[in-house]
Amino acid sequence: MSYLSAYPRLGQVALLCEGDVIGYETTLFQKWTGIELGNDPLVDIWCCGTSSCMLGISDAIGRSRPIFAIEDRDFRTVGEARDDCARIRNDRENRAVKIISWSIWNRCEIENYLLEPDVVLPVFRAAFGCTDDDIINALNEILPALALFQASQYVINRARRTWLLADPTSALLSQLRSRPEWKDKTIVVPNHETFRGGLELNCAAWRKQAQAIQCDAVADFDRKFDLWKDCHWHDDFWRSDWAGKEILHWLRVIMTSRFGWPNAESGNREALDWTMNREKRAAQDRPIEAALRPRLVDQFLSVLPSLAAEIREEFEKIKTAIKGYQP
Repeated sequence: MSYLSAYPRLGQVALLCEGDVIGYETTLFQKWTGIELGNDPLVDIWCCGTSSCMLGISDAIGRSRPIFAIEDRDFRTVGEARDDCARIRNDRENRAVKIISWSIWNRCEIENYLLEPDVVLPVFRAAFGCTDDDIINALNEILPALALFQASQYVINRARRTWLLADPTSALLSQLRSRPEWKDKTIVVPNHETFRGGLELNCAAWRKQAQAIQCDAVADFDRKFDLWKDCHWHDDFWRSDWAGKEILHWLRVIMTSRFGWPNAESGNREALDWTMNREKRAAQDRPIEAALRPRLVDQFLSVLPSLAAEIREEFEKIKTAIKGYQP
């Protein structure tokens, strides 16, 4: 079976991203690649859910077509995230996966770009029939209230990344041969004693590395919470370094509770009650997010040429990398 038969998509390039089939990244990239690239080359958008799932998808399709992958930076520094991407790219290429680029958003996640004033204010102003000040005042309530949550997510991310550096998956078998080889028309079994002795040495080195790890989650939390606890609209860091999807969620909660949302049956605008558990709140929010998502994406694309140079350059680099790829 050919790759085209197995994965019947006609694109010459696969763009891998996080999120789902109706998520922000898929919606944005489908429109943006159509505008900026058209059929030169034709790009298929492969939403993979999470960054770890992008590895599996790249293995599955990356020998049939070149891949441009972009993952959330999350709470890593830009330098840390780029180092991680360089390691992933090297690993993928060693597996014969065709990589154009394995990169990150410079902001925490795609939703952060939709928090630019020229994007979020006109969309929410039109959707809720309110003023810019109404939206800014809502955000000035939300941001300090989210400081603890954002600091907690930072701590989880830092701890996870620290311990991944001591992942025994590769460390324990480093430089050891456990598979048989073929030599002089016969199968050659690896030497048991050589392998066991090497494994023992690797185990000792790995235990030493793990014991040397310094991870003070409480101190990390205190540092970020003290820095972020008084966050307000006029600050800049939250647009880049916080989880943007959580900010947008709570903005929808406040705005629909104060300005209402059209009732699906009557069409009348009704104030929503959000006094419920997290699962029910997410279910009530889902159709509201779905209605606002394309408006936010369309507004972002319409003002992209006038946004800050760092944002324009980020998208221009994606375009240049895809158009300039030579297999």
